[in-house]
Amino acid sequence: MIMLAVVFVMSGNSQEYLTGFNGGIPHERTQKTRDEAVATLPFFDDFTNNGVYLNDNKWQSVDVLISAGFPKMPINYKAATLDVADQFGEIYKRGSSSPFIADSLLSVKIRLDSVGNHALTSADSLYFSFYYQPGGFGDSPERDDSLVLKFGYGYDEVVFDTDLQDSVTVRKTAWRHVWATEGQSLEAFVDSLGANMYFKKVMIPIVDSCFFTEDFRVLFYNYGTLPTTMYPNDRSNMDMWNIDFVYLDMNRSVESDNYPVVNFTNSTPSFLKRYKAMPYKHFIEDPINEIGNVFDMCLTNMDVNAHEVRYSCNVVDNNSGWNYSYNGDPFIITQYSIVGVDSMHVEMGDFIYPYNVPGDTTSFTIHHYIEVIDEHSGEVSGDTLVSHQGFYNYFAYDDGTPEKGYGLIPDDTYFAAQFKVSKLDTVCGVQMLFNRTFNDANYNFFDIIVWKDNNGKPGEVVYTLKDQRPIWNDSTLYGFSNYAFDEVVKVNSTFYVGIRQQYSKSINIGFDAANDSHQYNFYNAGEGWKNSAFTGSLMIRPVMGTDLYFIGLEENQDVANAIGLYPNPACSYVRIDGVDENSCKEISIFDLTGRLVKQYAYCSELNVSDLHNGVYMLRVVNKDSSFATAKLLISK
Repeated sequence: MIMLAVVFVMSGNSQEYLTGFNGGIPHERTQKTRDEAVATLPFFDDFTNNGVYLNDNKWQSVDVLISAGFPKMPINYKAATLDVADQFGEIYKRGSSSPFIADSLLSVKIRLDSVGNHALTSADSLYFSFYYQPGGFGDSPERDDSLVLKFGYGYDEVVFDTDLQDSVTVRKTAWRHVWATEGQSLEAFVDSLGANMYFKKVMIPIVDSCFFTEDFRVLFYNYGTLPTTMYPNDRSNMDMWNIDFVYLDMNRSVESDNYPVVNFTNSTPSFLKRYKAMPYKHFIEDPINEIGNVFDMCLTNMDVNAHEVRYSCNVVDNNSGWNYSYNGDPFIITQYSIVGVDSMHVEMGDFIYPYNVPGDTTSFTIHHYIEVIDEHSGEVSGDTLVSHQGFYNYFAYDDGTPEKGYGLIPDDTYFAAQFKVSKLDTVCGVQMLFNRTFNDANYNFFDIIVWKDNNGKPGEVVYTLKDQRPIWNDSTLYGFSNYAFDEVVKVNSTFYVGIRQQYSKSINIGFDAANDSHQYNFYNAGEGWKNSAFTGSLMIRPVMGTDLYFIGLEENQDVANAIGLYPNPACSYVRIDGVDENSCKEISIFDLTGRLVKQYAYCSELNVSDLHNGVYMLRVVNKDSSFATAKLLISK
């Protein structure tokens, strides 16, 4: 359920072709019975701890996904994305070339009648706020498209029940339009914000008495349009909006509204220079040239003050237990309201993965930390990101999230990705991920081809697997499909794997727009091989060895945060999982002003009965000074 506008790069009568991508939520997710929850203040969601699905305790919608791939530089890692595809990744049947209502993000009922024994009124200074962005790495909505926000409130209506032959009182929901914005390109949107900002904040006061009910609701939805086009492939997923940092609470004001947190924003870097994943045997042949120990991390400081912070990370081999720790130099991060997204350059000059890991495959878990170390330490929370680095039986440039779909026009055209082995090896097949278009317009035959190198471009054909068709793996989100070769193909040094399109329609293979390896992407539309003009990575993964089987964790799967809090929201107690008793130094809880409100020695169950309703940050500090944080909501 995810897509993008159509872009052409012309060359005579041929062209590279880029559209949005349909992902979709696996079907078993949508068949879950969702008992409606009732939320209380504060209502907060930054979408960081939700995996790819919305939190059932906060949202009723099933057609909106959470991802780190589609939003560009969100307020914090991940955001919710609205588009024109349903929960199965299919373009809405009601779609047309006129604006139509597509996705919706609907909250559960939120109690605004009271907090505890206190009856809420407009005097309690309630505000609803959020950040939004058109397009991101996906398709930007056009001017006729829009994002809309409505507030809903319950009311009683007396109706006549024909079965009972009597009047009964029915609870209904009325909706009021409170905000909307028209579509525009991401470039124009960012230019209008100034500084280095990619998301815009909206803050709306709640003052009308009708809203102070036991069943207040929030509803976002978007209008989209499908293009009128001669190419059916154009009618794919598009018109995307990203939403982040949704917050509803009392005692807020426009002048003093801030969040004492410093966040990671973009996806974590690969610790490989060229690939996202590669076989370990090829890494150890040339580790110095393969390692990526110089990179940038992007951060947002949501507090009212600049802060001195320090970045650190810890890398652990999931098989052998080998580990490496890095501590960066302190630096000052300026407020988001002034500079937007701030960047931090990291040079881990002495880091390299170990040479002597047994076997051909292994994986590493990488914890990234940002800690506030100035006089406000303990008052302003840092952040933790957990990423995964795999050494498996395939090469990959992509991170597993397809923001767009790629192909060529017309027929009998070729595209390929370049790969390089450090010693003689064999290719036994390839994994690919295909976009789904309206009525499966790209379900056409193609050939899979392996080429030798010819001075940095595809040369002699060494293998062809004829007459294949797109396979859509609906069992998992962004599922790759396997194409087994009928013979193993020997490769040495540089080689290429790609597709010959037999038909004039774009084949719409997955395209990772957030990770750029365009220098390794080539196409031939009858005028010789050329480098692709599109920034991103083709989702083609050659599988090495003699057996086509998949090893390892998908790159787009989240590695669980070290801290688990249950229940959350909590009332009188909260259980904490993922904390090692022998390593834990202390557990602290801070409110959103940064004030320390509770502190514990190690304990698996924390008493929080004396905390007032609100959003808190729970921090676990280990004896080696590493730490992890999680958001805790108290609701009574």
